[in-house]
Amino acid sequence: MYKKILFSSSLIASSILANQNITPLATINGNTGNVAPTGFLKMGILTEVYTKKTAYNGDTEVSDNKNRSMKINITKFKAKYGLGNGLEIRGIITYKDKKFIATHPGTKKVYTNNNSGIGDSIVMGKYEILNQKKGDGLFLSVGAGVKLPTGDTDKTFSTVPKPAGEDTFSIMQLGSGSTDYLGEVALTKILKNSRIDTHILYTQTTKGDNNYQFGDSIKWNIGYSYAITKKIDLQLELNGKELDKHVYQGDEVDTTGGSFTYLIPGIHYKISKKYDFSAGYSYMVKRDNNFDIVNNKIVGGLSEDNRVIFRLGIKL
Repeated sequence: MYKKILFSSSLIASSILANQNITPLATINGNTGNVAPTGFLKMGILTEVYTKKTAYNGDTEVSDNKNRSMKINITKFKAKYGLGNGLEIRGIITYKDKKFIATHPGTKKVYTNNNSGIGDSIVMGKYEILNQKKGDGLFLSVGAGVKLPTGDTDKTFSTVPKPAGEDTFSIMQLGSGSTDYLGEVALTKILKNSRIDTHILYTQTTKGDNNYQFGDSIKWNIGYSYAITKKIDLQLELNGKELDKHVYQGDEVDTTGGSFTYLIPGIHYKISKKYDFSAGYSYMVKRDNNFDIVNNKIVGGLSEDNRVIFRLGIKL
């Protein structure tokens, strides 16, 4: 009996959806080819929580005599506004909470480094080149912007963790201390009850505080979302990062940078016309982690083990 009820319910839901054309939400971790309509304001809160407990040489796990681990919580407060004539402006403010733990290989003393506060901020403009609603085959836009050095870099600096944990080394800083330049291109294709979104973002960095420069980066994303009901979408997206090595006092930092590819399945829930919520899990499918050789021993760069992502959208 219960099977008949479930089967009948699923047929009814499928029939209802088949007779409608519902546009699902965009994927969690990317951007879209369309711009916000004139006067439209949407805000969002995106939270990412991930850990790094494993050292890698390329894609090969290597031993770590310091038993290093990191836990990172990044919350991004986003807003975008439609200016009209195909133009959109958006801003991002970040809050970071970082914790690093390591063990001194000689004394076996465990030391901890914590750092939290406002991170760097981003301001970007986007221009729509193609508009599917106006008869074009898809949405296409380009954008440019700057990353502003609003994150604190004032703590004692080092490129690697010191034995006593007294220094805040590079990746534990809240910001880069540099003004960086961003360029992007995004494409969206709306289909029946589904959509495809793809996005490429290039960041050109400059030298920041502490005579340290983070590497240039290319981040890309392609995702597919499908509305299974009026309120629920499923998504699958593929993300990639190509990161150049950092530079300190003119020399490359060999344990930084690399190439990484992630797969993110997720779900979206449209709470109401004003609010929506999404969640996803990021799974590393390919990595090429950079490493260093010190005293004839490989020192692998830490790479993330898992990441969960949550997004709350608010239309105003």
